[in-house]
Amino acid sequence: MLGVGCSGRCGGASGAGPLSKEEARAIPGAVVFLSERAGQKDVWQVSPDGTETQITRGPEDDYPGPVSPDGKSLLVVAVREVDGLQFQQLRVQPLAGGDAVPLHAPRARARNAVWAPDGSWLSAESDAQGFSDVVRLEPRADVPEVRLTQVKEGCFEPAISPDGQEVAFVCSREGDPEIYVAKADGTNERRLTAFHREDRAPVWSPDGKWIVFVSDRENRERLYLIRPDGSDLRAVSGESFSGDEREPAFSPDGKHLVYVSREPEARARLWRVPVEGGVPVALTEGQRRDDMPAWSPDGKYLAFVSEREGNTDVYLMRADGSGQTRLTTAKEPDWLPRWVARR
Repeated sequence: MLGVGCSGRCGGASGAGPLSKEEARAIPGAVVFLSERAGQKDVWQVSPDGTETQITRGPEDDYPGPVSPDGKSLLVVAVREVDGLQFQQLRVQPLAGGDAVPLHAPRARARNAVWAPDGSWLSAESDAQGFSDVVRLEPRADVPEVRLTQVKEGCFEPAISPDGQEVAFVCSREGDPEIYVAKADGTNERRLTAFHREDRAPVWSPDGKWIVFVSDRENRERLYLIRPDGSDLRAVSGESFSGDEREPAFSPDGKHLVYVSREPEARARLWRVPVEGGVPVALTEGQRRDDMPAWSPDGKYLAFVSEREGNTDVYLMRADGSGQTRLTTAKEPDWLPRWVARR
């Protein structure tokens, strides 16, 4: 395990060195991630002390999706290419071991899946009955999915509200992607945004009071907050707009957002900002690519991906940017970190 510091210039840094072994061992949970070390894409898991375990070993490329609310399973998107065509399949992978459960036959579009808060159902993009529908499906094999949208131009990127009563998504029925919300059965749809550029990638706050999304309405990608009724639209970074913004992640208590700003020359930096408003604080130096932030379940730590050591690896740090610690050391890329709560 190698450590890297923030040279005291990152926000709230209370020490430039890596986490101690004692602190790392005391962090609850683990991080699943995508690794290319076996010559293909597989899902692995690493504990905060650096112990690694391989989760999937299939012949396809496996991309880790979200962890189930009970922490026992992981959604995996298995991808294979046949005669130049790509086929995707959603699978529920038990994290304690055992065979994955395929939810449907392989097809061209099965992606961006999310769990309902109680783990009893999922939402995802599907082309089973159209170009791209937002559908509702169960985490069991061969259960027919239910279309929540039927728009020929396509709907995408579902996000289920924390109470499981509504689904936010992106739809292009008016010619450009806009943010919509509907009840969990697809009824009572309402449009939240109306701008002649792209609004996409909605994410609910843990208390359900805000939705954050990405928009290019200022000719660069920027994050905005909006109420689920369409009111109080505002930019997350206020006057401190620096580079394209993306990959927002609410803290578990809903008080902070962490996001990525893409800088020139393939550099990227992590920032943290209060949801109620305020000046963003840089968590990393931005001299290399730092992105894909993921909060620990207790909100005290962040996993993220960095290329600062020449490889693409998963790192860990305290939520104030201090204690930046390299978790994975394989020569091949490790990325897409997602936290698993220890139950």
